[in-house]
Amino acid sequence: MAKKTPVKSSRKSSTKSKKKLKPSFLMRITRTLLKWGLIFSLLGSIPFSIWVWWLNGQVVSRFEGQKWQVPSEVYSAPIILRSGALWKKQDLENLLEETGYRFGRNSQNVGWAARSNIKVSAHLRAYVDHLGFHESQRRIFSFNNGHLVIQKLNGDEVVEARIEPQRIGFLYDGNTESRQILTYDEIPKPLLDILIAVEDQDFYEHWGISLTGIARAVVVNLTHGSRRQGGSTLTQQLVKNMYLSSERTYTRKLTEVVMSLLLEYHYSKEAIITAYMNEVYLAQLGSNALHGFAAASQHFFGRPINELNIDEFALLVGMVKGPSLYNPQRSPNRAKTRRNVVLAILKEQGRLTNGDYNSLIKQPIRLASKQKSRSVYGDYLDLVAMQLSRDFDETTLATKNLRIYTGVDIRAQRAANSAMRRQVAQLEKRDPKLKGLQGAMVVTDRLSGQVRAIVGSSGDHYTGFNRALGAVRPIGSLVKPPLYLSALATGRYTWWTKIEDKRIRFNVGGKVWAPENYDRKTHGVVHLYEAMAKSYNLATVSLANDIGFDRVGDTLRQLGVKRSFTMHPAMALGSLELSPFEVSRLYQPIVSQGASSELGVVLAVMDQDDRLIKRFNQLNDIPFTDALLAVTLDGMAKTPKIGTARAAQAVFPKLNFAAKTGTTNQQKDSWYIGITGDYSSTVWLGDDNNVPLSITGSSGAQKVWIDFTQHTNPISLPDSLPYGAARFDVLDSKFEIAADRCEDKIPLAFILGTEPKDSTSCFWPF
Repeated sequence: MAKKTPVKSSRKSSTKSKKKLKPSFLMRITRTLLKWGLIFSLLGSIPFSIWVWWLNGQVVSRFEGQKWQVPSEVYSAPIILRSGALWKKQDLENLLEETGYRFGRNSQNVGWAARSNIKVSAHLRAYVDHLGFHESQRRIFSFNNGHLVIQKLNGDEVVEARIEPQRIGFLYDGNTESRQILTYDEIPKPLLDILIAVEDQDFYEHWGISLTGIARAVVVNLTHGSRRQGGSTLTQQLVKNMYLSSERTYTRKLTEVVMSLLLEYHYSKEAIITAYMNEVYLAQLGSNALHGFAAASQHFFGRPINELNIDEFALLVGMVKGPSLYNPQRSPNRAKTRRNVVLAILKEQGRLTNGDYNSLIKQPIRLASKQKSRSVYGDYLDLVAMQLSRDFDETTLATKNLRIYTGVDIRAQRAANSAMRRQVAQLEKRDPKLKGLQGAMVVTDRLSGQVRAIVGSSGDHYTGFNRALGAVRPIGSLVKPPLYLSALATGRYTWWTKIEDKRIRFNVGGKVWAPENYDRKTHGVVHLYEAMAKSYNLATVSLANDIGFDRVGDTLRQLGVKRSFTMHPAMALGSLELSPFEVSRLYQPIVSQGASSELGVVLAVMDQDDRLIKRFNQLNDIPFTDALLAVTLDGMAKTPKIGTARAAQAVFPKLNFAAKTGTTNQQKDSWYIGITGDYSSTVWLGDDNNVPLSITGSSGAQKVWIDFTQHTNPISLPDSLPYGAARFDVLDSKFEIAADRCEDKIPLAFILGTEPKDSTSCFWPF
């Protein structure tokens, strides 16, 4: 029989076990700390989670929304090279270099050119504008007695070749950033490889931060005794540029790490590296910050990013470390040293052979000439902003990265700027009393009315006062061609009609007004074409009196004068006050022979996806016939031959052009308008203080026009006249059509029906 275990013994055993399991004081303290620590941790994680949630919202909203406020880009018209046009080989080479083409043995590549002793070849870039897509073209240019010949590679001659529109500036409106936006597919692979090799070798492996990258940077920097690599990933650098300030605190660093992890969680590597390429800060240009590799390529090298060489990519990547320190324009030697450090890193990683490395480090830094500056195109950009302000608000223009295509001709703009500065400097040198002489110039396409160039100052820098738009001054004798048009429009007058150049007096408001000729002489009976070509005041005001001053006023308004004025006799001699831009608009119907009446500035506005936002069409409402306008222009062509513009004709003896000089009372204003087959140009010279000068239209403004025209390969006005007009040789002494054998004759244009009805053979029997 089994022995029973005493109950008492069992109780003692249980009591003993319980005593052994009782926690010690230390354990109780530890448990308490853990418990409250867990409670506090949980409570602390709530604001941390809220903070992370808030950061996540910041990351997503900025990255998926508009990442950058990018100003609208303004582009020139394409440069059209035409077979048969006057060109010098050196001028074409200079033009190609100015537009970013490189000369070398790689002329089969887009953006490259080559030259021989007699020819130039170039692979012209493709481009998109409001007219559509224009393919890249390889063209060969030769020069036949100074005339351009354009051919394909197979020898076929072509009518024209086009150099893509050039970006001439931005519409900032206070915006201080300069950018060009790249898509991932547009990023050149060599640039991508160099950037990752130098700044973040583990980019495609890490999740926003790289411990191995930090370790590698420490080793490299200690080995070389200097900071050659940083520990921040490209993602961290992007976060710093896009979201954070430049302060150096632990809080900011923690924020950077968290935001980098969030950015990598939400977006692909391709999206992140594309944003980096467009966001990275690379230079400070006055008050404007230069962001992105594409904008830096255009600024420093004058070429698209995809046309750079390895050493040029290395220079840009090297600038990431210190944009101000390694700016090649300010510190070329330091920038070259940094570039070579980047190339050395590529060699160490096996991305460059020793031979390539040794060759590349010897390459000089070749930067683009800075001709595309605010001083060249600033006046034109004023005009662009003025036109667009009617259709676009300032914020849109300053932030939406629109592409604005204009009619500016970069060759004409540069020639106009240079001519104004050169000639004003020479005039001031000739006469010290002219110190402070100012000027303005407006150049338009003769047929279309597109404004090709604007000069608002004779100074070297953009001053903010655009005299082409804002200098409203009496136009002097430039009023005469519209006045003579008024007479021709009556049908009672022709260019042959005779009128007396004699003194005449007018009672104006109880006061006597007695005009005078410039030479203080009278010239008797003269033909209308002589009176205008030689700018006879007395004959002109007499003609205005005959046809009626109000009729002259109506003609001025019909030709496009929108400024309010009251017509009185002095208006017939140019007391009408207009700006150079308004004068150009006044003349446009005449110079185009009715093809256009308004001046055009902006052609179209597009977005970065090549969508057309708005096209600008010019109005063409002229209450005069093409024949009348053409006859008026033909009469103006007498001024260079026999009148006040003979100095210009002496410089261009074979050029058929029209012109008119203008000088106001006390010679306070010097005016000139010159019209060739391609351009109509209005020039004004004067003093801002409106003081008398020692120059006239002939001795002042005409010199600027001559200088400009010498640098723009002018073409003659066409000999043909539109329907309703014809040119006849007329006897000077008798209103009869002259035979070829006649000597005393002059070719004059007539509106059909007003020409002489009789003719003469000039055959006199003895």
